[in-house]
Formats: sequence, C-alpha cells, structure tokens
Amino acid sequence: MKIKTFSKGFFPSFILIFSLGILSSCDESKFLEEVPLDFYAPENSYITYKNFEGSVSSLHNEYRAAFFAHESNSVFPHLAYSFTELAYLNGTIGPNWNLSAMILPHASIPLNALWKPAYKIIYDANAIIGRSEADICTMTNDEKNLITAEARFFRALMYKYLANMYGGIPIILEEVSEPKRDFVRNTREEVYKQCIEDLEFAVQYLPNIDEVELSKINQLMANHLLAELYITMERWGDAIKTASIVIDSPKTELVTERFGSMLNNDKGLGGDVYWDLFRKGNDSRKSGNNEALWVMPFEYNVVGGKGDPHGRFIPRLWQIKVANNDGKNIAAIPWPNDFYYNRGYGQCTPTPYFLQTLWQKNGTNNDIRNSEYNIQRDFKVANPASDQDGKWLIKDKLKFSNQSFIDTVRNFYPAIAKLTTIGQCPKEFYNPDQTVQGSLLLTTEPSSSYKNRYMYRLAETYLLRAEAYLGMGNLANATSDINVVRRRSHASEITASDVDIDYILDERLRELHFEEFYIFTTNRLNKTIERASKLAPYSGGPSTYKAHNNLWPIPYSEIEKNTEAILEQNPGY
Repeated sequence: MKIKTFSKGFFPSFILIFSLGILSSCDESKFLEEVPLDFYAPENSYITYKNFEGSVSSLHNEYRAAFFAHESNSVFPHLAYSFTELAYLNGTIGPNWNLSAMILPHASIPLNALWKPAYKIIYDANAIIGRSEADICTMTNDEKNLITAEARFFRALMYKYLANMYGGIPIILEEVSEPKRDFVRNTREEVYKQCIEDLEFAVQYLPNIDEVELSKINQLMANHLLAELYITMERWGDAIKTASIVIDSPKTELVTERFGSMLNNDKGLGGDVYWDLFRKGNDSRKSGNNEALWVMPFEYNVVGGKGDPHGRFIPRLWQIKVANNDGKNIAAIPWPNDFYYNRGYGQCTPTPYFLQTLWQKNGTNNDIRNSEYNIQRDFKVANPASDQDGKWLIKDKLKFSNQSFIDTVRNFYPAIAKLTTIGQCPKEFYNPDQTVQGSLLLTTEPSSSYKNRYMYRLAETYLLRAEAYLGMGNLANATSDINVVRRRSHASEITASDVDIDYILDERLRELHFEEFYIFTTNRLNKTIERASKLAPYSGGPSTYKAHNNLWPIPYSEIEKNTEAILEQNPGY
C-alpha cells in the first residue's frame, strides 16, 4: 500500500497560511455574521443607491396606501373631512354619529387611522436615514444627502400629522431594533421643532421641481410644508420668507386661463379654469399647469395605481326615481353614468354650511368655485323609459324620490366635480348597453376617480402666507394674498377688515375643499370643535363632539404596552 506524504516545502507553508488565517480572523462577530446572498434581507437591502431609491419609493407607496386608498368611513381620507364643518358621515346610519365615542382611547380610529400608519412610515424613514451611514453603504455623498432628504421629508410630514392630532407624542429618530417599553411623550413644540429641523435639511438637498416628476419629493413642496411648520411655531417672518420662495419661483404660477385635456372637447359638460384644474391629465406641467407642487399618482392601469376613493362623497344619482305620467317611478338614469359623476356611494355628505352658508358669506355670485360646473345642484333625467327624459329635476319641478332620509342624504345632493373623472371614466368600465350614453357597469370600480390628486397647490401656499401675514399683524399683505386666489375664481376682492383666521379657514374651504386634509389644519389651530359645533351640527354638535376632542387620545394599547415608563393620556379621556 502506498502512503502519500507531504513534499518538503509544503508543511512550513501550511503553518504560515494557518497562522495568518488565525491572526486575520480574530473578529469572531464578523466571522459568525450571516449575510444572505440569494434573497433580500435587512443585511443586504441597504447598500447601493438603487436599494435606497427603492426604499424611498416604498415610503411613497406606504403613504398613499395608508392615507388615500381606503374606502371605509373610519379611516383617511374620509376622516380628514367628516369630523369638520365640511362634511359628515352618513351611510345607512344617518347623521349625528356620536363622534366623541368613535375617538375614545380604546377605539379603532385613534390607533389604526393615524397612529400606527404614521409611526410605521417614521420607522421606515429612520431605517433609511440610519442605514445610509453604515459602512456597507456604497452611496456617494450627493446620493446620501438626496435619499436622507426624502426620508426626512416623510418623517417630518408624519410627525406633523401626529402632533396636530395628538399633541405631544414620542419622538423616535433611530431605527428601533429591539423591544422598547419606555417611551415618553415629547411636547408638541418639540415635535414641531423636529419637523422643522428635518425640513430645513431636506430643502437643501432636494431637486428642483422641474428636475423630477411631480409625484416625487421636490424642493418647492418641501418649502411649502416648511412654511406651514414655521406658522405653527409662530415664526411669522420665516414662514413668509419660505412661502415666498415657492410663490416667487419662476417655475410656479396660478393657472388663470382654461387649459388641458378637455379644453377643446368638453363633451358638452362646459367648464371653467377651476374645473380644468381637476380634469384627468391636467395636473402635469406638460398640460400647462405650473400650479401643482406635489401630485399623487392614481391613474388607471399604471404600476402601483389604485383608484382614489373619493366617489364615496358623490351622491348615488343612479338611485333617484322619477314619477312617470302614470304614477310609476322610473330611474332618472338607468345605470351609473360617466356624465353623472360615475358611481357615487353617498357615504359622506357635504354639510349645509359648505353647500350654502359658505357661499352666501362670500359676498359674490361670480365665484367659479361655486359654479354649476364645480358644484352641480340640479340634474337632467337621462332615461328613454321615463316620460321626463331630458327634463331637469329641480328646474322643471319634477316629482322624484327626495323624501326619505336615504333619498336626501345619500342619493340626491350637490355633486362636487373635483372628486371625479366626469366624462373621463376608463372605457373598461363602460356598460355594453349604451342606450343612455355614458352608462357604466354596476360594479365598484367606477366609484373611484382614477386620476391623480393634488397634495399641494400654489393656491394653498398663498393662503399659508396670508396666515403668516395675519400672525404678524400685516393685514394689508394678508388681504393681498387672499385676493390673488379670489381673483382667479372671479370672486369679489375683500378688504383688510374682513381678514381673520376664520375668514382664512373659510377661504381654504372654498379653494381646497376635499383636497387638503382639512382636519389637520383646524386641529393645529385648535379650531376643530369650535367651528364644527358652531357651523355644522351634524359633524360637531354638542351630542357628537366634546371640548377635549380637539386632541385625539393616545391609543390605550400603546399606553398599556409601555410598561417601563408612563405614556401620559390627553386630558378628558
């Protein structure tokens, strides 16, 4: 039997290699560290710029999914309007919901509608920010600053939402990697200061508005949000300066002339410049719109697209019954219809204050934001089976079903044009039976708008700067900014004696209704209960709202889990 032996030079070489291996492998933690190679995990997901860019895209998706894509009445976007003087919840239950009972510490809304989704986005933003500093990260300094700026924008936005609604809350600035049960509340002011710090960093490194798509975070929209935070902290001069960066930019201007996708083919619907702002495809700079600062994509059949559920605020016009000459009741329109605001659900109804009083207080009948194109109050029968085909329900004094609660609160009330793609519904949802032109399938899909929605518009920046001028005591400039917005809408100009914070809130309702998250504005001003109770009893009457509801409660489950420190509850809960 042959025995294999080592050559003369092998053994010393083996000893040398073995010794070097021992010396170079003294870091046992590195030796034992497992890095996945064939699937994504936290250890290998934050390395390249492309990795981080994907993570920032996830923040956009989380934000859209959490705050804009829900159809339930008890989450956003519905909660942004229906706890205020703008609108009230109805469904089949009726008005006068006991809203104070819906926002108790153990209820679902305070925890699931805002607290959990906001902190989830904050957690992910913190992970992006922290891991961008890791040794394994290969980004350049410029790439790192851009990614961090985008993440800090989202972190600031979420902390603003939380502070507006809960007051002081825990500030978390690092990724939480192990169980933690000793959270304490920072003050509301401390939270706002952190928002400002994040945004001041963001505006230094974000791209210009014309360098990225409007769905991406840009410098001007970050300045818009920063101006609001300065107002919150009563830093009036900083707010004015920052809002002016947006207003005075050569890249922005209010749209004052008709434009866009339905300018030359309005399909018989008519329209005006305010109506044009909200037509499908008119949110882009290519359409001639330099007013949009930040737009959220919701178009049909695009990657990540999902219909905006604002059809829930549109009446169920397809349920209206009209009396025939023989006394039988026939549908005013036989199906949901592309020219009748698609498939309304009527689950959240504008208040009488918004539909009537707000415009009566306006001092003008010429305001196009209240035109027949933008708030339609009468509808024409479109059904060949009806003897009333072609007649108007109100103008022609037809007998139609408007007596029961369901009739008047879900089926028939003015329709808000900005909420839908009237005349622009995706053709996939058309009913094969086009006896009545524009008939849609009786499915849930046509209840969504399938058009992009504005997050920030320049008109709001003017109203923010007006608020800052009011805070500074400069009523002349506050009046001037408000009048810029009103002139575009052909509304009569106001004088300095008209201007106070309630007037600005009224003007926000006229310009930004069902667009901005209005309750965040009224809450930061401590005005939610005051205005809802006074102006809209369905939303905020004494049976529904209590004084302490200006702040939402800290969710009880969060207090209960926080066993190593006291997470204090808001007064009144």
